[in-house]
Amino acid sequence: MANKLARLSKWKMHRFYAKKPAFAKHLPHSASFSSRSLAKFMKKYKNVYIKATHQHTGRGIIKAWKINRGYRFIKVRGRARFSPTIKHLYKKIRKVGGSRSYIIQRTIKLARINGRTFDIRVMMMRNRRRKWKYAGIIAKVSGSGSVVSNVLRGRGYALGLKKALKKSLNWNATKSAKIKKQLIRLSKKIIRYSDKYPFYSYQSGIDLAIDKKGRIWIIEVNLHNPSHGLFKDKDKKAYKRIGHLYSSYRRHNKRVI
Repeated sequence: MANKLARLSKWKMHRFYAKKPAFAKHLPHSASFSSRSLAKFMKKYKNVYIKATHQHTGRGIIKAWKINRGYRFIKVRGRARFSPTIKHLYKKIRKVGGSRSYIIQRTIKLARINGRTFDIRVMMMRNRRRKWKYAGIIAKVSGSGSVVSNVLRGRGYALGLKKALKKSLNWNATKSAKIKKQLIRLSKKIIRYSDKYPFYSYQSGIDLAIDKKGRIWIIEVNLHNPSHGLFKDKDKKAYKRIGHLYSSYRRHNKRVI
């Protein structure tokens, strides 16, 4: 089990999807984290995310940014810490993160709801015949002072996609419906391509996001144990569909990983 889960390294998966031009254009510029890549990304973008390659559900995510006389960074949520130099910043990040391997990504200027960023979870599930099916879509709004969109860890909340797009970008129902189709279409392409990755999945939570200009970005593809609970209160129909597909698959298939 552990060896199989090790294949879900964020850096390995990023490189896998980046090989396909149709997905590469939706991926934020990323690199393996080092003192050199930190200096390079900070010089170019001023604002970055640093993510542990083998941790998920928002664990250990760090956001760092340039200020007039140095740098600031936050791990998950809370008070921003100060570093006077890029060398000091690298040492601090290594200290709070330990010896884990990380990737570094440019920060995207995402659409916001009351000052908080959000991303979009698209659930894809295999049916009893192992065919991928779209199951639901929902927005995840980051909590106050949090740099992650994981609802539980960042103390945020879930919101229907239509409401999220109205509140953030003031899009009408027609424009929201159009982008929803694009998000679902992209997710179907991603999950079909994921079958080529050396990890078997029967349920996937694909995290996408929309920037302030309406461009779609791929944040993360979760191929193992994505949360169903996000949909429980905000989209009962999708929650029921997810549960039905999950139960149907498990009754007729032994393979889960």
